[in-house]
Amino acid sequence: MKPHIIIRSELPRMNPELRRDIITQKVRSMSDAELRALAKRRERKDPGRRLHPVGIGLPSDVLDRLTAAGDGPEHSVSALVDRLLGGET
Repeated sequence: MKPHIIIRSELPRMNPELRRDIITQKVRSMSDAELRALAKRRERKDPGRRLHPVGIGLPSDVLDRLTAAGDGPEHSVSALVDRLLGGET
């Protein structure tokens, strides 16, 4: 059983296996500094934002790096994952 994370995404629905593969490949190819830079929080007051919950099963090494990059008051794992999947910055 793979570890799961639940994020709030603004992207359209995607095949779960494709989503997992994209995130895994990008996280493993990026440095910690690059991931941290992408993890900057989204503006909360944007009235047009339509976030919905998404559960993602990931390898534990990928999940560990995502949560480390998104840790802190100025960073967000949800924003990071959306950006990795090609969402708005």
